[in-house]
Amino acid sequence: MKYELANKTIIITGANSGIGKAASIQLAQLGAHVVMMCRSAERGEQALQDVCAASKSDKVELILVDMSSQKSVRNAVNEFLGRHSRLDVIIHNAANFDHRQTKPVMTEDGLETVFATNHVNIALMTDLLLETLKKSAPSRIITVASKGLMTYPFLDIEFDNLKGEKKFSMQHAYYHSKLAQVMFTFDLAERLQGTGVTVNCVRVGNVAIPDTRLDHLPKWMLKMYEMKRKLALTPEKMAETYVWLAADPNLQNVTGGYWDAPNVPAKANKNGYNKETWKKLWNVTQVLAGN
Repeated sequence: MKYELANKTIIITGANSGIGKAASIQLAQLGAHVVMMCRSAERGEQALQDVCAASKSDKVELILVDMSSQKSVRNAVNEFLGRHSRLDVIIHNAANFDHRQTKPVMTEDGLETVFATNHVNIALMTDLLLETLKKSAPSRIITVASKGLMTYPFLDIEFDNLKGEKKFSMQHAYYHSKLAQVMFTFDLAERLQGTGVTVNCVRVGNVAIPDTRLDHLPKWMLKMYEMKRKLALTPEKMAETYVWLAADPNLQNVTGGYWDAPNVPAKANKNGYNKETWKKLWNVTQVLAGN
């Protein structure tokens, strides 16, 4: 099915490579005005040129944002709102999964950087754009989790370890932040019932990682990734799920979903459905986001 996205404005974060870049191309090809939000000016500019060329569209623009910084998120949102009066879809694709990090690193806001980037500041950006999304309704919020969460069937939100003060590994911090995003999706979908704004989450599977993001890894880990890559989805294939959630007219009233692929629902772990935890996470996140 070929979707029609003319006159639709879509933000996608982490758009300079991988699934984010592939989705930017596919959305622009469908006629959307795509706002690529990227951290690096150099990589962002190159990606912008690539997306425009591949999509044959001039309705693509770049806004710089560092998702670990609340000041940067606020500045990026202000820049967007200075240019645009409507927002049809936001895709929260950016995430921190830097294997080089072995200890907690604090942001300028005093938060642990993985949880800040992958959860708290996504909630902040959503909140800052919510009135525009409501005015533009029907509109859509798309969050991104990971199939790797299946390897943590008993994981829950560790309210006493949000800054990595008790234990830290990049893998654990990443999946912990992604579980927070799943709960945020379910909770926000309920909170926005009746507004015309839907919230759905993509569970990203094993996707081939670009070589440029692997050059710092030891040889044994590179071999592991080479083996995984043989079974991996391409970024382009995974991006199709983003596009489906952003564009399919049949999903206008579908909210609170968790998806592996178009029309393929996923299931969170048992803790992911605990509404008391949702509420506590919401309140803690609001405080951490400075709201």
